[in-house]
Amino acid sequence: MTEPQTSTTESGFFVTGGTLRRDASCYVERPADRQLISGLLGGEFCYVLTSRQMGKSSLMVRTASKLMDRGLNAVVLDLTAIGINLTAEQWYDGLVVRMANQLKLEEELEEFWSGNSRLGPLQRMMAALHQIVVPKLAARESVTRAASSADQKGVKLVIFVDEIDTVRSLPFSTDEFFAAIRECFNRRAIEREFHQVTFCLLGTAMPADLIRDPRMTPFNIGQRIELTDFSEPETAPLARGLNSMLPQAGRKRRHAQDLMRRILYWTGGHPFLTQRLCRALVESEPSLHSALDADPFIDRLCEDLYLSSRARERDDNLLFVRDRLLRTEKDLVALLGLYELILKGGPARDEEENSLVAELRLAGIVRVSNGFLSVRNRVYQNVFDSTWVKANKPDAELEKPGGDRVAIEGTCKLGRAPGNDIVLTGDKVSRRHAQIQRQHGNEFWLVDLGSSNGTFLNGKRVTQPMLLTDADQIEIAQFRVIFRQSSSPSRKAAGEALSEKTIVDLRL
Repeated sequence: MTEPQTSTTESGFFVTGGTLRRDASCYVERPADRQLISGLLGGEFCYVLTSRQMGKSSLMVRTASKLMDRGLNAVVLDLTAIGINLTAEQWYDGLVVRMANQLKLEEELEEFWSGNSRLGPLQRMMAALHQIVVPKLAARESVTRAASSADQKGVKLVIFVDEIDTVRSLPFSTDEFFAAIRECFNRRAIEREFHQVTFCLLGTAMPADLIRDPRMTPFNIGQRIELTDFSEPETAPLARGLNSMLPQAGRKRRHAQDLMRRILYWTGGHPFLTQRLCRALVESEPSLHSALDADPFIDRLCEDLYLSSRARERDDNLLFVRDRLLRTEKDLVALLGLYELILKGGPARDEEENSLVAELRLAGIVRVSNGFLSVRNRVYQNVFDSTWVKANKPDAELEKPGGDRVAIEGTCKLGRAPGNDIVLTGDKVSRRHAQIQRQHGNEFWLVDLGSSNGTFLNGKRVTQPMLLTDADQIEIAQFRVIFRQSSSPSRKAAGEALSEKTIVDLRL
């Protein structure tokens, strides 16, 4: 197996960012490690779908290495390396090429691929898997007779598909890809060779985001692997790393466990935040080590690394959480409202069918305890606090003729047709006349949708998307509605001239 290319930053022991090497000393084993290898050895289809920087790819590399040590074959398909501006033919061919390279079956699979062009790309890939790959691997095994603890009649090949959420950006549907994985498992009942291959999918998505048809999805027959934050006992490898490196930084070893405990106080065991704070600790100024006790020392590092204004705009993890929340395709008002309830300690159940709950979990900002949601750690609690929620929660309304107000949560359509959010009945009103579109959290833009008689903002005809501010008057035929927003961004700050923008550009 060829390890995927990674981007990591090392400080002697601790690694932040990217995928850890299979033998990395700072790797922290969790229940997911045992569950995943057990499931795959048992022939289960497994999937790891969770927020970013939780250690999915590192788990994959380590598990693949353990499988190979047991005599199995493992293939890692990183979908980001294949790309998205592709045809279906190119995409499936890319999967087969990477499989061929890792299994050293380049000639056989290239010949099969080019010689069966009459088949569709997915059909060709699955046929290559079962007609070429599995028999060739079985033949190798019979020749080498290598000692293996794995059942020779069981799984011979595990295919890891990493960054599976990339399929959402492809210009074609991949529903049949997931359906084919399901079919592999359905056919085990009548064809023994299908027992020899299993899959593990990893990414940042919910099953419903990837394939919606329950009759085709493999996720309801597979084993979900939950990646949890580090518990204090699980961080023993990190504590050992601190213990070995702290004398070089000028602090006595006996403080290592106290420092680790305070790190977890802030990070809650979040893998990335914890590793990064450990690394900052051993790289910090020696004078701080001797001047401060364990708790204030870690508190100061945490302030510099995560809680300061500068850190909030630079840290990769904090930026990911922020952007995942604010650029959501869901109702931002409802999403931040649910998060605010959790932030205040209100009861919020972990309901898998609730898309807002799923979005908060994928953003990585909440954790589950006894079936209820809570803010994941003190770093997030301080960064994404009530002030942050208030600053980013849209509070826009439209005041209709007569004084009634309508909240604008994401988009608000105005026109004559009954399906509009605000229906304006009149001969000079087009069926789909205008639209107000939320953009970048708290900006609302007015767009004319090609109406016959025009849309006017404060007496001027709208010819391009226009940023709205509080008390702006929108005129459509004889109707006048007023835009209300208590914290409107200034037109100048947001960039008033957007002559090149279109309604498509304004959609998130």
